[in-house]
Amino acid sequence: MWYVLVKDQKRMIIWFPDMVRDVIGSYKKWCRSILRRTSLILARVFGLHLRLTSLHTMEFALVKALAPEELDRVALSNRMPMTGLLLMILSLIYVKGRGARESAVWNVLRILGLRPWKKHSTFGDVRKLITEEFVQQNYLKYQRVPYVEPPEYEFFWGARASREISKMQIMEFLARVFKKDPQAWPSRYREALEEARALREANPTAHCPRSSVSED
Repeated sequence: MWYVLVKDQKRMIIWFPDMVRDVIGSYKKWCRSILRRTSLILARVFGLHLRLTSLHTMEFALVKALAPEELDRVALSNRMPMTGLLLMILSLIYVKGRGARESAVWNVLRILGLRPWKKHSTFGDVRKLITEEFVQQNYLKYQRVPYVEPPEYEFFWGARASREISKMQIMEFLARVFKKDPQAWPSRYREALEEARALREANPTAHCPRSSVSED
C-alpha cells in the first residue's frame, strides 16, 4: 500500500512488474490477493482506487474513489493520504467520547505501519505532522493530561475540525473503514443524528452540513 502511495506521490508510473520485483517478491503466487487487499485498504482509508489502466503494459494508477460531493466534504486539497490519517485520528477521538490518549492513537496507527519516531516515506515525520501541523491547522488539540506523572498527552477535536467535519461524516468514514453499519456505534450514531437534525433545522436550505475541509 505504501509503495503505491509513494509512487503516485512522486508521479512515477506504477507497473506491476516493478511491484513484483520491489515488494511482492517470492509471494507472487498470492499477488491477486495482495492487490485486492491493497485496493480495499486504499479505498476505505484514503478514498483511493487502484485501477489497472493498461492490460498490455500492466500499468496501474491511483484514482479518487469517492464521489465528487464526498471529496468536497473530506478532501484536504489533493492530499488524500493526509485526509485518511486525519479522519482516522478524529474518528478515534469521537468513538472514545471526549479525548484520546496519545498512546491509544499510536496503538491504532501502528496497524497502518506508522511509528512515532520513525520517518515515513509518505507522511515524513509522522509525530510532527500529528502533534504540530494538524494542531497548527486547528484540526487537533494536543494537551497534557493534568496531574499525571510521568507526563501523558491526549488529543481532542480542534475548532476547525468541529466547524468543517460533521459527526455523521465520521460515522460514514468508520462504516467504510470497518465495513460495518454506523449503528454498530449506537451512542455515537445517535449523537451524529441529533447534530445532523439540529443543523438541518438551523439551516433548512443547506445541502451539506459542513463546508469542505480545506488546507491553509
